[in-house]
Amino acid sequence: MAKKFRGLGGRNYGGSKKGSNMGELLKQAQKAQEEMENLEDTFKTIEVAASAGGGAINVVATCDYRIKSIEVEPEIREEDFEIIQDLIIAGINEALAEVTKRRDEETARITGGLNLPDNIL
Repeated sequence: MAKKFRGLGGRNYGGSKKGSNMGELLKQAQKAQEEMENLEDTFKTIEVAASAGGGAINVVATCDYRIKSIEVEPEIREEDFEIIQDLIIAGINEALAEVTKRRDEETARITGGLNLPDNIL
């Protein structure tokens, strides 16, 4: 602990507890970083589903931004290929939006109490 000394006006200088508060904050940040690294592994197994065209296209993606499956309902298979293509793109975009939402929720669960700036971990 730093030595305290008296300055003019009777105030004490040095020996503050700010250092210990900073140390605690650093410990919390390090713990959160470790949890985030573990969460990245978990994202590979978390799946989200989305659909387009009123359920004509169903997309399943994992939270590490990988498409796991795309299902095309039989009733639209006879449609023009460009329509099917547009629906597939819409379904994928919806699935990726769900992935981002889920990742944000999981990340906030870990970092919520730390009040850290975005992208610090």
